Amino acid sequence: MKLAITRPAGKGTLLADQLEAQGISCDCTPVLELVKLPVSETELAPVTDADLLIFISQDAVHYLAQHQPNFSADCQFFAVGDKTAAAIEACFDRKACVPQQHDSEGLLALAALQQVEGKRVVVVKGRGGRTLISKMLKQRGALVSHCVVYERIPAATGSDIWLDHWQRLGIDGIVITSNAAIDAIFNTQQSELLNWLSSRRFYLVSQRSAEYLREQYAIEDKQIAISAGADNNALLACIMDNQPRQGGTMTEQQQSHSGPQSSGKTSKPVNASEKISKTAVLALLVALASGTGAGGVYYLGQQQLHQYQQTLAQLGSENQQLLTELAASKQALSALRGEVTEREQQVAQQLSVQTRELEQRLQNTLQAAKQQLGGAQKAEITALIRTAEFQANIQKHYLAAAATLTRLNDLMREQSNTSAVQTAIAADLALLHAQPKPQLEALYLDLHGYVAQADDLPLQVMTKPAEQQSEQSELTEQVSDWKANVWRSWLKIQDQFIKVRSHDKPVIDPLLDAEEQQLIRAQLSSYLRQAQTALMQQQQSIYFTALEGAGATLARYYRTEDSAVVAMQAGLKALQRKEFAAPTALELQAPQAVKEWLQ
Repeated sequence: MKLAITRPAGKGTLLADQLEAQGISCDCTPVLELVKLPVSETELAPVTDADLLIFISQDAVHYLAQHQPNFSADCQFFAVGDKTAAAIEACFDRKACVPQQHDSEGLLALAALQQVEGKRVVVVKGRGGRTLISKMLKQRGALVSHCVVYERIPAATGSDIWLDHWQRLGIDGIVITSNAAIDAIFNTQQSELLNWLSSRRFYLVSQRSAEYLREQYAIEDKQIAISAGADNNALLACIMDNQPRQGGTMTEQQQSHSGPQSSGKTSKPVNASEKISKTAVLALLVALASGTGAGGVYYLGQQQLHQYQQTLAQLGSENQQLLTELAASKQALSALRGEVTEREQQVAQQLSVQTRELEQRLQNTLQAAKQQLGGAQKAEITALIRTAEFQANIQKHYLAAAATLTRLNDLMREQSNTSAVQTAIAADLALLHAQPKPQLEALYLDLHGYVAQADDLPLQVMTKPAEQQSEQSELTEQVSDWKANVWRSWLKIQDQFIKVRSHDKPVIDPLLDAEEQQLIRAQLSSYLRQAQTALMQQQQSIYFTALEGAGATLARYYRTEDSAVVAMQAGLKALQRKEFAAPTALELQAPQAVKEWLQ
C-alpha cells in the first residue's frame, strides 16, 4: 500500500518513517502552509485577563509565544493533545489539562469545562477552525473570545499537480488532519482527477472531518478511517488496522459468466459409432485448439508484460523528469525568495535613508522656524523689559509694571537657559508688590468734593460800575433853551467818545462773556476728574500733572482772595505732597539679567 501524507512541511516526516518501517511506502506532500497573523494589543488584552486558556494546536502555542503575552496567575491552560500540552510547558512553563480523546468532543467532556458560567475563556487557534468548542462553551454561559494567531492557506503548487503526482505514484490512501486540507485537495476542476481521488481511502483524525468529507464530497463510510487522535502513534495504529484487504471472492456477474450453461433441452440419442466418432473428432479438435490457445495466451501475456514494463519505464522516466522539474522549480522559487528578500532589504535601506533625510529636513526647517520665531520673541522681550522700567521708575505705575514683567516671564519659559532671568523677574515682581499703596478712597473722596465745588467758585472778572444818569440830560423843545441844549449835546459826545474810565482792581479780560467763563469752569473740572482717573489706575505722573493743571487754573482765572478758592488751593497742594510710593527709583534686576541672556 502507498500513502500520501498531507501534513504541513516537517510534520509528516516522522509518521512517514514509522510507516515505511512497517513496509508502507509514503509520499509527504504538504498541501497547506501556515502563515503568521498580526495580533494587536487589543486582541492580546483578553489573553492577559483570561480565566481559561484553550490551545487548539502546537502552532497556536508557538505563534502566541512570539508575542510574549502575560497571563494571570490563576489562569487554567487546556490543550487538545499531548504535543500541544508539551509545547505549552516548553513555551510558557505551565501545565495544561489534556483530554483522553484528542479532539473537540474530548476537550468539551473535561470536568473543568462543565461549570464555566461567567468565566472569561480565550480560544487560541488558527483562522476558521474548532467552532464547536466556542459554540458549546457559550451555551454553558462562558464569556468566549478568540485569539487567531495563524492561518492555513493552500500551498502554491495546487491540487492538480498533487493529484497527478499521486496518480502516477499509485497512491492508495491519503492522510488528512484538517478540513482546510480536505478543501485544498478537492480543489480541482478535472473530472478525471476528481473521480480518481474519490476512489481513494482517507485516514482522518476526527469524526468532525469524516462528517465534513461525507457531506461536502460524497465519500462513503467504507473509504474513511478515523484515528484516536492527531499524534503519529494514533495515526499509525489507525492505518495498520485499516489496510485494504487483498484478494477476495468473485462478483456474482463474474460467477455467472464463468459457470456452466445448461440448454434445458434433451439431446437426441445417437448410435455408438457416431458417438465415438464425434467424440474422437471433438477430442482432437480440443487438443489442437488447446495447444494453439495456450501458445497464444502465453504470447499475449508476454506482450502485455513487455508493454507494461515499457509503460512503467516511461512513467518512471516521466516521474524522474517531473522530479527534476520540481527540483528546478524549487530552486527557482528559492532564488526568487532570495531575490525578494534582497529587494526587501534594499527597499528597507532606501526607506531608512529617505526617512533619515526627511527627518533631517524637518529638523532644519524647524530650527530655521525657531530662529525666526526666536528673533521676533527677543525683540518682544527687549520691548517688554524697557516698558517695565518706564512704568516702574517714570510713571510709578507699579501694577502695570508687574503685569508687563508677568508677560515677560511667560515668554522666557518658552526659551532655553532662562532660569537666571526668571529668578530676577520673580524678585522684581516681589519688589513691585511690596511698594506702599496710596489711600485711594480718601484721596478720591477729596477730589470728588473739589469737583462738586468747581462750578460754584467765583471767577476773577470785573463788575462794571453803574452809569450815573444826569437829570437834565434830555434836550428841550424851547428855542430860548438853545444854549442849554448845545451844552447837553456836548456832554453826551464827551461821555460817549472822549471820556476815559479807570479802576484799581485787576481784571482778566473785561470782555469775558458767559460762554468763556463756562469753558474755564469745565477746564478746572476736567483736571480734577483726570486726577481721579489717574488715581484709580495708579498712574502717578498723570495724577500729579492733573493736580498741577487744576492749581494753575485756580491761580489764573479764579479769585484767590475768596475763602473757597483758597481752601481748594490748599487742598490741591496737600494732595500733591501725598506720594504714591517712595520717591527713589526702583532698581530692577530683570533688565540686567535679560541683557546678559541676550548676549
